[in-house]
Amino acid sequence: MKIHLKLLALFLMLLMVLQSTVVTTFAIVPIEVDTGIYQAAGTQPSKYSSQYNSGQRDVVATTLSGTSADSYYTGSYTYDVLSEKSSSEIKSALTTLMTKTHTYTSSYNDCHYKADRTDCENEDGSVSLIYTKYSATMSQWNGWNREHVWPQSLGGNNTSGGGADLHHIRPSDAVVNSTRGNKKYGNTNGGTAKYGSNPATGCLGGYYNSTYFEPVDSVKGDVARICLYVYVRWGSAWGADSITKVFQSVDVLLDWCELDPVDTWELGRNEVVQDIQGNRNVFIDYPEYAWLIFGEEVPTSMTTPSGEASGGGCDHVGGAAATCTTAQKCTICGTTIVDKLGHSYNSGSVTTQPTCLTTGVKTYTCTRCNTTKTETIKATGHSWGEGWIIDKEATETETGSKHRICATCDFVETLTIPLVGHEHKYESVVTPPSCTNEGYTTHTCSCGDSYKDSYKDFLDHNYQNGFCLSCGAHDPDAPSYTKNDFVNLINALANNNYSGESQYNKICEAVNIYNFLSADDKASVNEQYYTLVSIVNAYNGEVNSANEHNKELSDALSKMVIIITASLVPYAAYTLLGKKYL
Repeated sequence: MKIHLKLLALFLMLLMVLQSTVVTTFAIVPIEVDTGIYQAAGTQPSKYSSQYNSGQRDVVATTLSGTSADSYYTGSYTYDVLSEKSSSEIKSALTTLMTKTHTYTSSYNDCHYKADRTDCENEDGSVSLIYTKYSATMSQWNGWNREHVWPQSLGGNNTSGGGADLHHIRPSDAVVNSTRGNKKYGNTNGGTAKYGSNPATGCLGGYYNSTYFEPVDSVKGDVARICLYVYVRWGSAWGADSITKVFQSVDVLLDWCELDPVDTWELGRNEVVQDIQGNRNVFIDYPEYAWLIFGEEVPTSMTTPSGEASGGGCDHVGGAAATCTTAQKCTICGTTIVDKLGHSYNSGSVTTQPTCLTTGVKTYTCTRCNTTKTETIKATGHSWGEGWIIDKEATETETGSKHRICATCDFVETLTIPLVGHEHKYESVVTPPSCTNEGYTTHTCSCGDSYKDSYKDFLDHNYQNGFCLSCGAHDPDAPSYTKNDFVNLINALANNNYSGESQYNKICEAVNIYNFLSADDKASVNEQYYTLVSIVNAYNGEVNSANEHNKELSDALSKMVIIITASLVPYAAYTLLGKKYL
């Protein structure tokens, strides 16, 4: 009996543990993230950050104001122009736009290490996972991975090009990602629910059956617009030559685009990715194109960032008229109405005549704004007329002499005639051409006789970033700066107003501005100059050497420190760095 009682007690204790476990287990009720509620009038950033996603989930984006979209869609790429074209012409133009502005090729590692910039919310450095919308952290990497929204096996089957594009690759809960696999997107009509794993435990990620994967409603538009981007940007170059490779049908794709409108988070992500790789996902800024490239009518009841679906968006009110250097923008939404006109220079006139030895100057004047630019005219070189005139014949014991006169400037060149029987032995010295002077080779004999030949035209200036890479001359068409511009930028850098690649670009801009200053202005900003040296040193120390791209940047910055502290011409920094980091 005692044994039975002990067994019964043990059984009851075990039962209590099991009950406790059951209660604990069922207390984790799946959290349906998809509420289906959007804050159409929610707070939108007045200025989207290009460093960290400043948008917010489920706040519908109703304007492109505060983004870089107005400067991205210009000329023949505005909606007004493209919307009048055929569906195939629109698709082709969008492919060209997104390809030619795609200036940085991201790596598959970028899709991981930049996730806390592209996929955070309200600039908090988190990582918002697609499907579950759970806000993870970078340190929870073992629970999330990189999702090819357009599966590799249905596209290029690699992790480069379209397979490493930041507009395409999204952080995802690892288990939901695995369940999705390479299933097409489509309506499952009562499919099996799939929830996230650690760290997104209990978050609904979508539904699936044997054929399709269906995200929650508030993610459907996201995946549709990503697939549209891959289809139009990469197309057959990455095996994405048909949208039905990845979607149940075009109708389902468009239904999802309309069901889940663009929110400020998507728009914010578009801004950050553009800052990194140069191009934008046009289907986020203008969802209307999803219908137009398939020859369908755009729903007029749909809310979009551009406002075009509902009848043209903003009734633009023009501000100051466009000039040669500034565009006319809408005073309400900031959209460019008329592009900057660009300078229209006259045929020019010679303002400094060239001489035999010095270059001249030709000046051109803009017929709109009177801005001038100059062009160097080559030196004419001497014109020797009748050639050499013998002044004294040489003998076996005395040297002779001869001269010649330039018919243009009357310059007299005199040479010694060596002793009769003397054999000339010339040493040659090459004078290379410069940006303003011709090159030549001088041959000189020990007897004093010399002559020049092998003349080479002077070089044209090779302007980059406002300087000639050959001689350091200032590009007359480059913008001019004042010492206040330099001081203000150094103060902003010192106050940590910039970070990451933006900070690097601003450091290069500061070097650029400094070189434009006069000697007096440079002397007056000496304090800020050494602050710049300190900023470069500090930034160099923060570069993550584990990242290959940043390691190269670190080496380049080290060279910049040497250049700046040695007080050499700062344009050499651009020569060392090249355009890779600019």
